[in-house]
Amino acid sequence: MVENRSAAGAARPLAMVVGPTRQAPSVLERLAAPALPLTDPAFLAEFGRCLTRLREVVGSTSAETVVTPGSGTIGMECSAVSLLRPGLPVLVVSTGTWGERWRRICLRNRVPAHAPRFAPGRAPDLGAVDRALRRRRHQAVLVAHVDSSSGVRSDVAGLTALAHRHGALCLVDGVSAIGAERVEVDDWDLDLYLGGPSKGLAAAPGLALYALGRRAVEALRDRPWEPSTFALDLAPWLPVMAAALRGRFDYFQSPAGNSVMALSEALRLVLAEGREQRVARHAALRDRLHAGLADLGIRLLVPEERDRANGVTVCLVPDDLREERLLAAVADEGVVLQAGTLPLARRRTFRLGHLGTVDDDDISRALAAVEAGLRACRRNAR
Repeated sequence: MVENRSAAGAARPLAMVVGPTRQAPSVLERLAAPALPLTDPAFLAEFGRCLTRLREVVGSTSAETVVTPGSGTIGMECSAVSLLRPGLPVLVVSTGTWGERWRRICLRNRVPAHAPRFAPGRAPDLGAVDRALRRRRHQAVLVAHVDSSSGVRSDVAGLTALAHRHGALCLVDGVSAIGAERVEVDDWDLDLYLGGPSKGLAAAPGLALYALGRRAVEALRDRPWEPSTFALDLAPWLPVMAAALRGRFDYFQSPAGNSVMALSEALRLVLAEGREQRVARHAALRDRLHAGLADLGIRLLVPEERDRANGVTVCLVPDDLREERLLAAVADEGVVLQAGTLPLARRRTFRLGHLGTVDDDDISRALAAVEAGLRACRRNAR
């Protein structure tokens, strides 16, 4: 268990949030170490290990891995401007806020975006996606593996197969999934999988992580158009990453040195635990949390168990309570939860994140705090 204490030694509130999540001491040590020069052989060697570890974490032996400065949203925009040709439509398979963000990013970059929506808490209907792809040619399908606003997990393998059947790429936002969900870049033949460090991987925020399959790499190298942006183009990063894998220095932009070092250590911890074991741990903790919430009378936004994410749970606020009062009452018990962010159900939902280093004790503490918060709210309402 990673102890949740402040520098002064006092117990901190337990943050059961989507991110940033609690980091292991060895990860924090990497962040606090004096920054090495970007040309230092020790840094370059660790950068290469980071890229190799990322490839293994996402289930690939051949994907091009890229780690750049930036948030998850910057990663989404980098993916779009680098791989999507302006003027040609894409299909955005939206299960919440992050599908909507894909759509808005595309429109800002002059890429027409068709975005069929599904009922809140429902996973994409593959038949409906297939019909949309049959009706019109799309250059890509865009989807969030886990949308943290709804807690829905999408069938990335099925959507990728559909995209390829219709001659389209599939770009996947895995920021809220990597490190907690099964990801198989090679077996699923994924084109682009975008990850973030500060959720399931329990590393520091501020990086965007990419695994690029063969089709995406070819598209970057052979595209007959020039992106309208310079700094957000992924193509110039490819030789930089290739050099780092050889322990050599190349330059496009400055990498975030200490964050890369911390990410490498976080990835090492993932692999030490084991990819399958880590996914199984997250799934078991989710099931225990959901059973406890059901015992408290809390219903979940996602009705089907198979569609529920391993690391993000979106709960429906009981009809007799208000979201902000419930979250305040839970916080009084020493546990921080997050308000709902799904636009169609924002004031009716709240969220628990159970990602990264979370353990059984955290689940017990969270359930006890929710139970006490419910009791306090109802007592005060009398």
